[in-house]
This record gives sequence, C-alpha cells and structure tokens, in this order.
Amino acid sequence: MENITSEQQLKQLLEEGQINEQEYEQLLEAMKNQKDNEYPSRTILKDNSKSKLGKIAVILTLAGIILPFSCYFIIEAMAPPNAGTAIGPWFGLGIIMELVALDLGIKSWQTDNGKAAAIASGIIIILSILFIT
Repeated sequence: MENITSEQQLKQLLEEGQINEQEYEQLLEAMKNQKDNEYPSRTILKDNSKSKLGKIAVILTLAGIILPFSCYFIIEAMAPPNAGTAIGPWFGLGIIMELVALDLGIKSWQTDNGKAAAIASGIIIILSILFIT
C-alpha cells in the first residue's frame, strides 16, 4: 500500500472537483502553518532549561568567591592560635566551583546570565592562576 501525504490527498480532491482552487490554496497554507508550529513546546523547554542553567552558573560564580573565603575565615576564627589553618583546600573548592560555573555559562551562552557567568568565572580563574604563580 502506497503512503499518501496530505498534500497529495488535497491535490486529488482538487482534480476530482470536490474542492475549488481557492479552498485548495487555503488548506495547503493551513497545513504549512501547522508544520511550522508543530513543536513549539520543545523550543520553550530548551529556552527555560538554558535560562535555569544560566542562573545556576551565576550562583556558582558568586558562591565560588564567597564560600571558600568565608569557610577559611570561620575555620581560622575557630582554630586555636597559631594552628596554621591552610587556605589551599578552600582555594581548590573555589576553583572547582568556578570551573563548573564556566562550563554551565558556556552551555547557556544564549542567555544574559550565561554570558555573565562565563565571562566572570573565566576572569576569576585567570586571576586565580596569576595569583598562584
């Protein structure tokens, strides 16, 4: 059995005289519009997921700065005098958070939050590397 498309069926109805030329054009246009709008929800879902990734990236960028320093100073304040608490692990935590923020920012580059997170975390990573060396 041959697979007949909707356009072929319309053409057949026109040839048989069941519809006129104007009806054929209207139905053909309606079918084309329906094909264009077939999956709008997927586009909306993609935009929403990218927007959420961008927001998460911005939060990680800020947390990658604030959390390591605050944890270090809290531990420093709670440690006995001359205990020699190290900033290295907290610095590493911040770098990891910034790398994840950079990755998420690049993945959500189409959004403003994604661009801001990618640029800011990239700058922070570069400054951190300069600080280490």
